[in-house]
Order: sequence, then C-alpha cells, then structure tokens
Amino acid sequence: MIQVVLLDIDGVLTDGAVYIGPDGEETKRISFKDIDAIFELKRRGVKIGFISGENNRFTDFVKKRFSPDYFIAGTKDKLASFRELSEREGLDESSVCFVGDSKKDMELLEYLQQSFAPSDAEEEVKRCATVVTGAQRGCGVICEVAGHVLGGPTKACGPVGKGTVAAGAAGLVRERLEEHGRVMDALLGDNDCLAVIAVVAEVATASLRQGGTLFFCGNGGSAADSQHIATEMVSSFLLKRRALAAEALSVNTSTLTAIGNDTSFDEVFSRQLEARGRKGDVLFAISTSGNSKNITRVLQTARSMGITTIGMTGNNDGCLVRRLSDHCISVPSASTPRIQEAHIAIAHIICEIIETNLCG
Repeated sequence: MIQVVLLDIDGVLTDGAVYIGPDGEETKRISFKDIDAIFELKRRGVKIGFISGENNRFTDFVKKRFSPDYFIAGTKDKLASFRELSEREGLDESSVCFVGDSKKDMELLEYLQQSFAPSDAEEEVKRCATVVTGAQRGCGVICEVAGHVLGGPTKACGPVGKGTVAAGAAGLVRERLEEHGRVMDALLGDNDCLAVIAVVAEVATASLRQGGTLFFCGNGGSAADSQHIATEMVSSFLLKRRALAAEALSVNTSTLTAIGNDTSFDEVFSRQLEARGRKGDVLFAISTSGNSKNITRVLQTARSMGITTIGMTGNNDGCLVRRLSDHCISVPSASTPRIQEAHIAIAHIICEIIETNLCG
C-alpha cells in the first residue's frame, strides 16, 4: 500500500512550460484537479513530498501552498536525496511512489517499486516507470496517480456533482485544447518533420502527374482519416479542379470482411493493394501506434511492388511503420487523440500543396 507520494514539480505538477505575461512576468500553470487531488491524498492520510531540481520563487510557492510532509529543492541527484530522506525519516521504501517526467528523474523512477510518468514524457523515461498515466504533464497526472493510490476514482477526478458539471467540462475543454496546442507547437518546432511533410507532398504530386494513384489505409479513427483524405483528392479541397486519383482501402465492407474471414485481418489492406496498386503509386499508411499488423503488412507489400510508402504515426521511435516507410511523418506525441488531430491537419496541408502544384 502506498503511504508516501513524492512528486516532481516541473512537468508533473506543472506542464513544464513558462508563460510570459503582457508585462514580461513569468507564470506557470497548475491544474485545479491536481491541486484537489493533492489535498485529497493528504486528507486520506497519504504523506506528500516534492523533489525538485529547481530552487526558486515557484518552488517556494509550492512549499507554502501545499505544506508537504517532505520537501527537497535544488537537488542535482534525486535518488541520492531520496535515500538521505528515507534514512533520516525511516521510510518503508516499498510504500513510497515517485512521479517524474524527465531524464533527471529516471534513476529514482527505476529505483522505487512503484513509480509513475506522464504519457508525454520521453520514451526512455516512461520505460523506467512502473505505470505510465493516460494524462499528460500538468494536466491531471497527479489526479490519476491519486486514483491508483486510493484504489479508485477520487473526488477530484471522479464524476462531478450536480451544479459543477459545466465548470468541470469547461476545465477539461481548456486542458485538451492546450494539449492540442502544445503538440502543434512541438510540430512547428520540428524542422525535420516539416521537411518530411513537404517532401511527401512533392512525392505524391509527382505520382499523380505520372498517372499514379494515392492509396490510404488505417484502422478505426485512422480509417476515417484515410477516407477523409482520399475524398479531398477525388472531390476538391480548396480549388475547383479535376478529380485526382485516390482511394481509401478501408471502405469496401464486402472486401474487408471477405479477406478478414477467409484469409486474415492482417491482410485486409495488402490484398487490396496487390489487386489495384501499380509501380509508381503512393501508399499512405496511418497508424498512431506504428505497429498495427495490417499496416506493417501492407507496407511490406507496397515495397515489393515498387510503390512509394508514406508512414504517418506518433513519436514511437522503435515502431515498424518508421522502419518500413520511405518517408515517415511522426507526430511528437504519445496521445492517440492528439496524434490523430495532427494527422488530419498535416493531411490538409499536403492536400493544399498537391492541389496548388497540379491545379493552382
């Protein structure tokens, strides 16, 4: 049973960003539900501590605001600081958990039997944690941890009562839009990814000029994205122009169910591409995880047919889609909804470039 929850500050309590006000003042953002979760843990007898590498006015604020049982600021070695604390206070380390998000937290995350990392932490950091939360930095991580510690939904994170639904929903709306904005900002700052998007648009343009077809495929929401993008090509996007050859491999239910039933669901896209694809075509394979079996299979088929392969995925460095794609667009996020939102925004940009190149 967890009796002590130790928290990093930047990237756990906050989203790790610094916001600059109109007069140049620096501010940081804390989710109300995380604040409530900390106090609920305290009310339920769980001890709270903060371990931070920072030592500044904000850490002073945190100490004053939450009156933690343990507080360490300005440490350059969190594991060593924890061991000193543990020895001094006589802590049962098996009853302590730590929540961290950065490489500086990795040793302590790995050391303790119970540790948590946000879903948007770097992959190597998440591998050190025993649990990766669904929440992202500063957006309900502590609230989710409190649920684990207390064995169920907390008052802070559970269903809200009558009269508070609107306020709770409005807060969630803001958090999700801010998450979306952070992913888009990260994408905008990733020059390598921007360059890949531009190259992909030119590759697709060249294929269409030479009489090729653009094929799209994906599962679930990515199947819907495939249909969406193919429709923009066949119908029109921003310009009134001729139809462009594009096809989503996720639309023919008879074909999909026949292949899935008679052969394997792993081949629902590859068999269709084998029947309709030609050398010089382009395949867009969309997978947020980057490891869907029917997506990796169709990429292999495309490569064997001389079809250019374009992967669209998230930030999973080791995924098969990256390895099997001639060009891979990797959204800098581990959150499926945020990746899907970025995919459709990127696809719209690619559509606009293709349309301008061919018909502008």
